[in-house]
Amino acid sequence: MMKQIITFFKGRKASRAREYTGLSDFLLHAPLEEQKKAIARAAHKANEDQLKVFEAARLKTKVN
Repeated sequence: MMKQIITFFKGRKASRAREYTGLSDFLLHAPLEEQKKAIARAAHKANEDQLKVFEAARLKTKVN
């Protein structure tokens, strides 16, 4: 009886986030909201990287 009570209050283990094996697996099986968030994060990171490269190139070509 005590074991059943402990099991009842213990509950289920929280499900872990699904890990995908590659881009195609992610695009085929991930929820749409998760896909949107991942693509937005990637675009934001790419924009930051591009701005860093642009600034570095601009500083190299600047004539004093």
